[in-house]
Amino acid sequence: MKQDYKGRFVKLFLAFIDVTLVYLGFILAYWVLDQLSIPTDWKIVDTDRLLLLSASSIFVLYLYDLYTDWRRKSKQHLVYSIILSMVVFSGFVLGISKWTPFLSFQFSFSVAAFIIQTSLLMCIRLCFWSFNKKVFGRKKVYIIAEDSNMGMYLADKFLNHNKGWFELSGFIPLTKKGLIHEYVDKGDLFLLSPSINKLVKEEIVMQCIRQGKEIMVIPQLFELSLLGANTLQIDDMLAISIKPPRLNLSQQITKRLFDIIVSLILLIISSPLFITLFLLIPLTSKGPALYRQERMGINGNPYWIYKFRSMIQDAEKSTGPVLATDKDPRITVIGRVIRAVRLDELPQLFNVLKGEMSIVGPRPEREYFINQFSQQLPEYSFRLTVKPGITGLGQVLANYTTPVEEKLRFDILYILNYSFWLDFKILLQTIRVVLQREQAEGLKEGNVRKQKLLKKLNQNKVINH
Repeated sequence: MKQDYKGRFVKLFLAFIDVTLVYLGFILAYWVLDQLSIPTDWKIVDTDRLLLLSASSIFVLYLYDLYTDWRRKSKQHLVYSIILSMVVFSGFVLGISKWTPFLSFQFSFSVAAFIIQTSLLMCIRLCFWSFNKKVFGRKKVYIIAEDSNMGMYLADKFLNHNKGWFELSGFIPLTKKGLIHEYVDKGDLFLLSPSINKLVKEEIVMQCIRQGKEIMVIPQLFELSLLGANTLQIDDMLAISIKPPRLNLSQQITKRLFDIIVSLILLIISSPLFITLFLLIPLTSKGPALYRQERMGINGNPYWIYKFRSMIQDAEKSTGPVLATDKDPRITVIGRVIRAVRLDELPQLFNVLKGEMSIVGPRPEREYFINQFSQQLPEYSFRLTVKPGITGLGQVLANYTTPVEEKLRFDILYILNYSFWLDFKILLQTIRVVLQREQAEGLKEGNVRKQKLLKKLNQNKVINH
């Protein structure tokens, strides 16, 4: 409870700072333009109206997750989120100025305000981020896993993470779990492998808690359902009610309305791109601009997905179904561009209008791969309880190369926590993902990365047997 109050206070403090900076940005924009003798309509806007407008920026900043805990996240992610949130907010301000009598800001004033507000927000937020990194960074991490292969996989994740937050200090094989107390005083954080036996996991967690140490647990798929569970009382007994991963009728109706409205708007906005790509793709490589491929939809019902062709014609004729790699020779020159910014997905807006897909949801997959994944992960069928989406929580938070099990965790988490605002947030944050091109890269070829990791771990003596 104390932690909740602390978190709320930090969010309120940040919101107050943000509103103040946005308001100050408007005032400085007027002063700068006045110094440059550029006319503005400032005098007809009263202070109350300007304060209300500044306060509305909180809503956009919230949609870009700027009021969540930014510790242990990347600086680049923070910068992208601030810039995009202010782009959306400035577009909102321009729209109000053009279509309502509430405001009459000129374009030059709005641009100046955007530059100043974005600079102020970035300066303050990056200072907070750097302070947090200095105070809460450099956590000494010990990985507890059943074998060195899983330890290597988890170590890879930490080394991939933002530099400075974590410092890998060692690997504790499960055979030595009885000696964990010897490592507790040395480490700040202990990470548990997801495949550790439940009873063993509980024993280790309680041991770390008693010693006052932070512990990270990667949840098994069934444990994710506990995050959305409700507590209730049966007589004098406490129980947890776990809902199945599916949407109720009102959620389905809300989601369908959202899909129709958003897909129509996006189709109108992107119509020039449609025409350009319809002409450009056939001119630069043999074959049609569009191609269709069978995917599995809700409840496992097959349907035809539409995409702009980014590979050579009949790319899988000799190989069969194969996932794309980062330097896949089958990808055309134009294909690399449209895949990087996700333009190849645009025709799926027609799938959304037909009711076969949603704007937001688990990405659609082919039956061939679904059968493979289901053998390894029985819970994989849960993602088929909702319509597949053009974008999703896995696409926003993970990468193209993220393992299937990790993406499945995001998909199940999305289904259990679905709301209209979550869809809206994911849609806006997809813009950031499009700009961060590394998230769209294909599977890495060979074992080069693992060899580099092994070398780094050996040099730093991170893994100790």
